[in-house]
Amino acid sequence: MDKFSDFISEQVTEKPYKLLILVAQTQDDQNKTGVILEKEAKKLGIEVYQFEVNDGYIRTNEKGNLVFHNYIYEKGTGGIPKREEHDKKGFEVTPEDTVCLPRSSNGKVIRLSDTLRLNNVFVINPKFAMTMCNDKWLNHVAMKVAGLRQPKTSYVKTSKNIDVSLNDIGNKFPIILKTMDGAAGIGVSFIESKKNLVSTLQMMDKLKPKRSVIIQEYIKVDYDVRVFVLNNEIVAQIKRPIPEDDFRGNISQGNVAKKIELTELEKTECIKATKSVKGMMVGVDFLPSKNREKEKPYFLEVNVSPGTSYINELNDINIHKIILNTFKNRDNWRET
Repeated sequence: MDKFSDFISEQVTEKPYKLLILVAQTQDDQNKTGVILEKEAKKLGIEVYQFEVNDGYIRTNEKGNLVFHNYIYEKGTGGIPKREEHDKKGFEVTPEDTVCLPRSSNGKVIRLSDTLRLNNVFVINPKFAMTMCNDKWLNHVAMKVAGLRQPKTSYVKTSKNIDVSLNDIGNKFPIILKTMDGAAGIGVSFIESKKNLVSTLQMMDKLKPKRSVIIQEYIKVDYDVRVFVLNNEIVAQIKRPIPEDDFRGNISQGNVAKKIELTELEKTECIKATKSVKGMMVGVDFLPSKNREKEKPYFLEVNVSPGTSYINELNDINIHKIILNTFKNRDNWRET
């Protein structure tokens, strides 16, 4: 069977394009994938601009096109910028040959993604996918409607209805608590008792009133799986062992991934999960069943901004080149 990368390189409807990456860099998200994509793009002759949404600004030029401008900093002593100036030329977005790749679920990134869509720019992952995947409850509902197997899940608005929610997921501890907008394993807690749950909810309500969360049954496994899906094709997968002193397999939490082969059932269900949120480029996370050949996995979430750590070395591919070459084909500039 030919490699997926070989298939991509043989497409005949390829045209040059420019890539705008929307970044909201934080201590928890250092944008490693964006940096590698930019380096690979330069080798392929693709112009790339990484726009920092927290600091940059946007203007409209005389042609009516959006122009994105970053600020450039020169570090001084004590973390205070010694010099600050803006990129006066910036990056002109021409809708007919610009692709946008959001690299965060930050509210500013979502707003700019919608702004670009309204200006007829192709954004990798449609609006529906970003809406479903940036809210863990909606993510759960979309997969539930599609008939995918998941841990028992309940939506908790307040500690007042906690008994109802606990009953929904089997009323057994420990359980998993997740904020609606968490990423990279941040916002996920391991709860060992009802007393612990109530106090956690009360503390969260004090820090951010009316914040909603979901709770899920805890399924003990040795590892979880991240599957990288592009254009409804499984490109790669990695196994993320669960550390003894944690319950999360996220690479961003310092975990080391390993190689794994998917069963045919897992492949089918991962594509179904991708289609449930209408994803174009996503990371699908699941917990394996005991009998992987015959029992469906438990799906955790679909991520519209998946990182690429360990993908290349564990799958013998260049995931960044595959991504960049995929969108040379204008047939892939579509809402899935």
